[in-house]
Amino acid sequence: MPGKFPCPCCGCKTFPVPKEDALAYICPVCLWENDVFDPGEDQPSDENRGMTLAEGREAYKKLGAVREEFLKYARKPLPEEFP
Repeated sequence: MPGKFPCPCCGCKTFPVPKEDALAYICPVCLWENDVFDPGEDQPSDENRGMTLAEGREAYKKLGAVREEFLKYARKPLPEEFP
């Protein structure tokens, strides 16, 4: 079942609740782990092993997931999840 709220990394509507309430939620499309402390675009995210949101977005565009080793777990967005 698709979410209603966009992932801050890939933009797909996979989050079941707003990102502020999605504690430790991992997007099934890009595998970004939501950081409720919202460090910002260019600050390291502890939940994502120090990766910044900007780096995560760039990796998703290039690879299809935030890290190459996560590709086997990532899935394509459902039609209703596209931003």
